[in-house]
Amino acid sequence: MTPRFAFPRPLEPHGQGFTVLLVFLAALLLNACSGGRDIVELSADQLELLDSIPFAPAPGEDNPLFGQFPGHRAYMQPLGPQGTEVLQLEWWKGPTHDHRIRLPWPDGAPHDLASVEDLGAVHFMMRTRRPNRPVAALSLQWEDESGHCSETHIAPRHAEYWPPDTVWQDIHIPISDFDRGRSGTNWSNLITLNLKMDDFGDVLLGEFILVPHAPRKTMKKWLKRNPLKAPVNNRFNLFDEELNCVWGMGEFPERHFQVKEKRGRNKSRGLDMEWDFSPNALSGKRKSFPSNTVGFSWNGWQPMAAPIQPDQAFIVFKLRNIGINQGPNDPLPIQVGVADADGATSSVFLTQDLLPGTGFGKWQECRIPFSAFHWATEADPSGLSSIAYVFFQFKEKGHVYIDDLQVRF
Repeated sequence: MTPRFAFPRPLEPHGQGFTVLLVFLAALLLNACSGGRDIVELSADQLELLDSIPFAPAPGEDNPLFGQFPGHRAYMQPLGPQGTEVLQLEWWKGPTHDHRIRLPWPDGAPHDLASVEDLGAVHFMMRTRRPNRPVAALSLQWEDESGHCSETHIAPRHAEYWPPDTVWQDIHIPISDFDRGRSGTNWSNLITLNLKMDDFGDVLLGEFILVPHAPRKTMKKWLKRNPLKAPVNNRFNLFDEELNCVWGMGEFPERHFQVKEKRGRNKSRGLDMEWDFSPNALSGKRKSFPSNTVGFSWNGWQPMAAPIQPDQAFIVFKLRNIGINQGPNDPLPIQVGVADADGATSSVFLTQDLLPGTGFGKWQECRIPFSAFHWATEADPSGLSSIAYVFFQFKEKGHVYIDDLQVRF
């Protein structure tokens, strides 16, 4: 029997009374989500759209789902709750590739979601396969017949807790969150829901279903009552002897990221970071499945507002280079970056102006102003909109110690 990765089948109609009951239950759900405000009664057509319509992989070799491929692999596995089958998805591709899994409507025809943009959400379950894994760079898209897509990253606000780990949790993404590319997408003519894989990731995914959701204006009211916390004039420790909020640490085939005694600046506990993603000397091929990122938070993974004066706010840490000979003018193969609540990232390499190459083997302080990162503006909304966490990304091969990692506002 061919494995199936799809939404549950839609409920069969049972007459007018059944439809009225479903509308009433949907209104109750919206009432619970909106705190009793802005209750919206769904029409029968809207309810049908938001009633677990099944999506399934499109046939054809140009849309692979199950098996091993150059940039990803995907299998159905009995690893879900109560042994249910879920999608095991792993990917490791470069930024120039486009790995997507397309899930079309069951009848193969396009459908109109314009009337439920503010009323529905995509709901599914997700977890990582192994602990201490970097946050998977996974996006969802609605694609129209012309190939234009509206996209959103899986972000902290969509999850019960962040970052995801080996425990199953619900992911709930309002349709109104599919903002990127919205203006160019024909929402009355959508043909597929896509899973778009960026950079790398390793996750288990349960069934995707469409459900009712509180309207956008209600969410805006909630955000107005619960704004992002503004950075205060203070110093936050991301690593100072102990790790409180971090992912990506551990022993893996291509990297060893650990906290070790007497590796810190004052012979204390420090971060020992050793990695090798260089090509094999004989084959020239890069190693598979590079997991070369670690992330640090100081606020329980809750996003904070961008600094008002980014040139006066800094990421500060001490670094001792013991295994990278980058030459007198080249940067270290290390990027330091910021991720926002929407999944957008911006990073900079450790260049000579931040960390001179003349200090090999010695402790040096690196101070990166937040102005070095790309922030969203009205003219350019593609940049960072908040601060969710700080991350380090390692390339090629190297070995360094890091200590006293802080953010200063």
